[in-house]
Amino acid sequence: MVKPEAPARLPRLLQGIAGLALALMLAACQPADNGDARMPPNKGVASSLHLNALMDAAFGSRQQVVDTQQVRWRANLMLPPQQAARLPSSMLPASEPLAPLASMPEAGGAAPALLQRTAVAALPREVVRLNETQAVLVFESVPADQEGRPQREPTSKAALGTVFYTRVAESAGNSKPRTPGEEQWQVTSFQPYVDAIGYDGSAGDSQVYKLAPERYLLTFESESCWKGTCGSWLNGYLLQPDGLALALQSRLAGNNRTAYPDCDARLAPQRSGPRQPRRRVVIPAQAGVASAAASAAVQGHSCFDVRGEVHPISREAASADVSIRFKGLVSNARGDRQPVQETQLFRLNDGLYEQVNGGPNPVPEF
Repeated sequence: MVKPEAPARLPRLLQGIAGLALALMLAACQPADNGDARMPPNKGVASSLHLNALMDAAFGSRQQVVDTQQVRWRANLMLPPQQAARLPSSMLPASEPLAPLASMPEAGGAAPALLQRTAVAALPREVVRLNETQAVLVFESVPADQEGRPQREPTSKAALGTVFYTRVAESAGNSKPRTPGEEQWQVTSFQPYVDAIGYDGSAGDSQVYKLAPERYLLTFESESCWKGTCGSWLNGYLLQPDGLALALQSRLAGNNRTAYPDCDARLAPQRSGPRQPRRRVVIPAQAGVASAAASAAVQGHSCFDVRGEVHPISREAASADVSIRFKGLVSNARGDRQPVQETQLFRLNDGLYEQVNGGPNPVPEF
């Protein structure tokens, strides 16, 4: 004989199963334990500061993949969910204007909380020896397919990460013999995610500048083109013994030479020489209207080609300033040519570079 309360057991059981499933889903979304997220795939020793040796020590030599284009390492890293890079407004419908650059995080700010294990292809970018006993490797990673090939699209960002190494002291107890002058570097800390930048699965061209003892500026120049309009964006990171942190962002270059048929000619250098006297020509009214309409149809847009260069400027007993020197030319909608020559000066203040001199960024917002 079935007891009256028995029919309620099934709904309760289903509720219990649903609750367990929800708990498991929430647990999967919880921030990963820092010890797990920052655990290097391989905690090895490199025999030199060569990029490949350092990557083998951090990711394992068996994970190295060599093809005709590059050397990369397969890995499973704890990373935030992948977000697509936002293209400039000239590359989007008119209803989707360019979003401003993300606000700068506080110095030493934590990585996003939500992490998920992601299969990636990792590539070395820069190695810097900070002092006699410390070195750091900056690498980029991009999601990979089942074969370990990077999945790159125009809006794919690259995740930046760091590996820190400590030089192994020579001692009688060191079992591995060394050749004369050889140094060994032990993986000591690992940060799989610092930032995500760039296009086409690459952070862009990189450059390292020394600012002060044990302090460097690592810059990446990310470029993207669409329908004849190209732009470059600068991301600068402060590299020190305590880590890598975003310190500077700027539009660095832009041009639309091939976006319109007349832009290349409007931006071409003008020939110097004596001016020819103008001849006054009387044009019938109707012909004048047609000519003006045609001119407006061709020249109803601006043309521009502006590029900046990064230069560190030393300061006695202080971190170097950073200047960006812009040069170029803008031809406005009326066809008037406006040369561009502007210098911006940035100074390090509490971990961020702030502009202390110069005008606004002359690269047109597009």
